[in-house]
Amino acid sequence: MTKNKDYSWDICNICGSTDYSVCYHFAEFSNRGSSYKDIDVIQCKKCGVRRRKPEVIDEYDDDYHSGYVDQKRQTHPHMLSIFSDLMMERIRDFGKPARFLDVGCSVGTALNLARSIGFDCVGFDVSKCSVDNAIKMGFEAKYSSDITGAFEEKTFDIIHCSHVIEHVPNPLLFLAELHSFLKPNGILMLACPNYASLPRLAKGKKWGLWHLDSHLWQFTKNQMVRLLKESNYRVAKVRTLHGQSPDSNFKRLILDIAALLGYGDGLNIIARKI
Repeated sequence: MTKNKDYSWDICNICGSTDYSVCYHFAEFSNRGSSYKDIDVIQCKKCGVRRRKPEVIDEYDDDYHSGYVDQKRQTHPHMLSIFSDLMMERIRDFGKPARFLDVGCSVGTALNLARSIGFDCVGFDVSKCSVDNAIKMGFEAKYSSDITGAFEEKTFDIIHCSHVIEHVPNPLLFLAELHSFLKPNGILMLACPNYASLPRLAKGKKWGLWHLDSHLWQFTKNQMVRLLKESNYRVAKVRTLHGQSPDSNFKRLILDIAALLGYGDGLNIIARKI
């Protein structure tokens, strides 16, 4: 996890290929008060993963997490879902102490939830305002522009990483670093947008999860599972979910079925270190 300093659109940091095709062109993309011109979403012809052209640098200023603060620390249903999957995966370890790291701790929602379960919690973020906020909430937290070497090896039983991997310049190196922080058989909780979602297919450029002001990568469920396996994780649970509020029961049913089949907007994965 860095501030994208090692990302370059002309070479795929996942497989090293320079061969690509253009999936989408945005003459202009606006989000969080900023506007960007001439953005392409390109697909690597070798590994199939899509990425942003050109590169963009996340500044992670004080306003970056303001939208989450405005939610008054309510826990999103998707987060409750992945924590439910976590507890079922740890059912044999129920009641045992667990050291928990939240990578990309933002306003501390996951840290609060993990603390309520009884975990010993640590936060990490490349946003200083996020880390300062976590410390004010009573958590140990570390601020750095790069997660490489931020913690000792085999330190954590659980790592939570929600909607971070699509921001990092090199996803495989990032997964390897998280792997090194986990204890043997430790658990990674990973969440990110799902490019292969029904809403993206239906809405195209109007899909609500593009976030091309900061997202470098667009993963499908199958691609993320493959990357985890290549990074020496055993995938224990995969689910996709949708965050839509449709105006009819029929549309809700379609979205529910799509999510069950793996075509929901959000991707939640529980994986164990091998």
